[in-house]
Amino acid sequence: ADSRKKGILEGLFDDPFPTSKDAEGVSLALLAKFGITLPPSPDLGPDRRADLLPVILLTARDEQGCQAVLMNRRTGNLMGDLPPSLFDSSEETSGFSSPHPLAAFMIQPLWWAGSSPSSKLDDESLDTGSSGMKAIDMVHACPFVNGSTSLPKSDGLYWGGDPVQAQEAMSDSRLEKPLSGFDFKFFIQTTKWLPSQLEDEIRDGVWYLAEVSKEVLFRSRDRLGAKRAKPLWTEIMELMDYRDIRDLLYGEEGEENR
Repeated sequence: ADSRKKGILEGLFDDPFPTSKDAEGVSLALLAKFGITLPPSPDLGPDRRADLLPVILLTARDEQGCQAVLMNRRTGNLMGDLPPSLFDSSEETSGFSSPHPLAAFMIQPLWWAGSSPSSKLDDESLDTGSSGMKAIDMVHACPFVNGSTSLPKSDGLYWGGDPVQAQEAMSDSRLEKPLSGFDFKFFIQTTKWLPSQLEDEIRDGVWYLAEVSKEVLFRSRDRLGAKRAKPLWTEIMELMDYRDIRDLLYGEEGEENR
């Protein structure tokens, strides 16, 4: 690698004995923010370690600090696993008669967005749209979801809104083509920073900034037979031409196996 900063790799993967209790030099607070208690062992392999490197999408920045969602950590549950009572909207939703309020999203994964309690962009957003948004946030590609907010520099992505009403919005006649459940990602919890905290981390080289297409962010990472799915972190680093940083994890494995 050249002299460029190693970014978050500096805190996660530079411990020469990552399975030991000696975590000197590693930011435990940074690890804990993303649900990691110790630096991941090299025995996990480069793809698994890359999966643990956080890829975050910034959803809010104001005088109270910053908020983002972790884009590459699944909970192991699907939306259909959630009880219908979680989305007991008090409003009528025309044309909707399925026994489960989120029938169009049943097979979509539920993602873990961070270690902070789930919150909306502001308190008033809880009272706009439907009461179905109790604990679930979403990032999606539909501009016609009630209560959603356009994310700047995000290639047409939106944050929040009512997931029940979204099932109608995804086939709105104003869309160029109907959307599907795969154009939505659902999250519990969130990741937060105090005022200026994230900006300081960026100045310290902890994070790499990137504008990434929605195709990359929403690409399925499920394993296809014997073929490995490329981790989101790895694909973004390659698209940014930070291959030297990627190689800190992959070593000589290189392009032939990517």
